[in-house]
Amino acid sequence: VREQLLEFLAEIDPFLFERLIRRLLEEMGYQNVEVTSPTNDKGVDVVGDIEVGITAVREVIQVKRQRTNIQRQVLDALRGSLHRFSAMQGTIITVGNFSKGTKDAAFEMGAAPIALIDGEKLLDLLIENGLGVRKKSIEILELDEGTLAEDEEGPVTEE
Repeated sequence: VREQLLEFLAEIDPFLFERLIRRLLEEMGYQNVEVTSPTNDKGVDVVGDIEVGITAVREVIQVKRQRTNIQRQVLDALRGSLHRFSAMQGTIITVGNFSKGTKDAAFEMGAAPIALIDGEKLLDLLIENGLGVRKKSIEILELDEGTLAEDEEGPVTEE
């Protein structure tokens, strides 16, 4: 199911993918979540607020459906867009993975933090929040001979 879900996400319409991420963030407790305009989005696809302790923090999110590694320039562009949205932090969400340079730059000293959500973590979050999957229960029966050998009067014994 994870492979099917990942394949679906890689092929989904990019705007539908952005709206799915909006729904995911809402399920995770984000508030005021908005998908940005499809044109002139300044490198930001979704914006939302999350409470961290007693503080509400504005976050910008860039989503990428590509299966190849996300390169550092994507992270740099997102970090450069924080001020346009009065955001304190950012996140890049992809169905793929991240280059080493991107991972190294995500939490540079003195720079705004950029969280990196790869395909595996995205699948975990979708499954955890019940998006794109449906859980089915399986009932298992086992023999209970004890209930077969008794009636209202108690167990049957040979005399």
